[in-house]
Amino acid sequence: MTVTSSGPDEGTAALGQYLSAIRARRVLVALVTVATLAVAIPLLAARTPTYKSTAQLLVNPLPQDDRTFLGTSLLRDSGDPTRTVQTAAALVTSPVAARDAARRLGGGLTADDVQQRVDVQPLGESNILSITASASSPGAAARLADQYLSSALAVRAAQLDRQLDAAIAAIGPRPVPADAARLAELRTVRERGDPTLTRAQSAQPPSAATGAPAALVLVLAAIAGFTLGSIAALLLERFDRRVRDVGELLGLAPIPVMLRVPATASKGRHAASDEFAWSVREAFRTLQIELDQRRAAAGGGSHTVMVTSASSGDGKTSTALNLAFALVAAGHRVILVDCDLRRPDIARQLGLEPSNWLVALLTESVALDDLLQAARPNLQVLAAAKGSRGNSLMRGLDRRIGEILAQASELADYVVVDSAPLGEVGDPLTVAGHVDDLLVVVRPQHTNREALRRTVQLLQRAHLSPAGWVVIGDDGARSSSSYHAEANGSGRRLARIRSLSR
Repeated sequence: MTVTSSGPDEGTAALGQYLSAIRARRVLVALVTVATLAVAIPLLAARTPTYKSTAQLLVNPLPQDDRTFLGTSLLRDSGDPTRTVQTAAALVTSPVAARDAARRLGGGLTADDVQQRVDVQPLGESNILSITASASSPGAAARLADQYLSSALAVRAAQLDRQLDAAIAAIGPRPVPADAARLAELRTVRERGDPTLTRAQSAQPPSAATGAPAALVLVLAAIAGFTLGSIAALLLERFDRRVRDVGELLGLAPIPVMLRVPATASKGRHAASDEFAWSVREAFRTLQIELDQRRAAAGGGSHTVMVTSASSGDGKTSTALNLAFALVAAGHRVILVDCDLRRPDIARQLGLEPSNWLVALLTESVALDDLLQAARPNLQVLAAAKGSRGNSLMRGLDRRIGEILAQASELADYVVVDSAPLGEVGDPLTVAGHVDDLLVVVRPQHTNREALRRTVQLLQRAHLSPAGWVVIGDDGARSSSSYHAEANGSGRRLARIRSLSR
């Protein structure tokens, strides 16, 4: 069976990456969201509410062919209703009206203040002008709109009165019959005011301030903060080269997770210690039971297990050691082989004398049994020395590894092989073809993502299928049950007894 990777479609994968990035950096997203709200709240508290009130002016222009009011500025129909109303808006928007409104309202208002706070616009497609005023209170907004409308009509009336007076004077006190009717209409307009611009509706105090409600502003601020935090999380995710969690691991290669080792296993100085955390010992005991079942299914002979990883520092050597301890504790004879010839560490971990065992096997007439060192009852070690590198030596390993492992299998129930990181060097492929089970160690938040992808690709091309992942530093593996608590207590008591007996 080969390692295959079957992923969802691109859209689903992108959504999954987005949600995964947010979950992985939820603290960052939460902090950015809270910070955005912390900025929004004082700004919202300092915001001065703005109220708007509108008065309306009816535009009723004279016909185009009117001759009665020639010589006056009364509004005439232009033939285009929109243009006519826009002309009326231009007539009403007057600096003189703004100055008069400011004077009448008082309170320190200036003509410029009035012009900035009052907006005269046609109301849709109708013949109505809306005079909208803005102020800091409902009453002030309504008073400003009404007063501006009154001032604009007063300014307009004063200008029109002068024009009408001139037109009436031009007719004279004794008009000819042809001008008598015109004179009567001029005098009527003089008394009643401009018939083309009349107040349609007075301004009313608004019931609420304009702009978004405070609750909506806070919701929008929270959304903006969450969005910014998500973008920051995605950017960090893009530049983070580490494998994030088990979910991402299974997305790269859907093979089973055979072992989840609690986070305490990352403390390497205790990796080979009897006092190692009981939860870790129990985890490896579970792996030992599963390997025993696989061994029994294969016929019950000697079983060879290789441990590799994607990148250095993932915990493969500690895994190999603790697996060997678990197998020995179950009564098996175990040989631990250090095949990481570039950076061997088994000898240091166990306090043994390292040796160039591969050189001895390749160049001397020596038996494998003579190179093994006893680390403890039922555990023998083939410990490599640093500096065991070189192309000729690697080629020798390629030729003899099958024979070496076969000899080791004759001497033990289990042969555990600690190899180099497959994601960094190709040496483990030489060994992987001669073992019964292959375990790949991964440490979330440490394992290099590209190295892991390279590991999966190399295994695919070699048609090798690992028995499963070993996940180091998995807090989800830590049990909170009473069984775990009791086991921890027993483990600590056993450790104290052993320390006293030494």
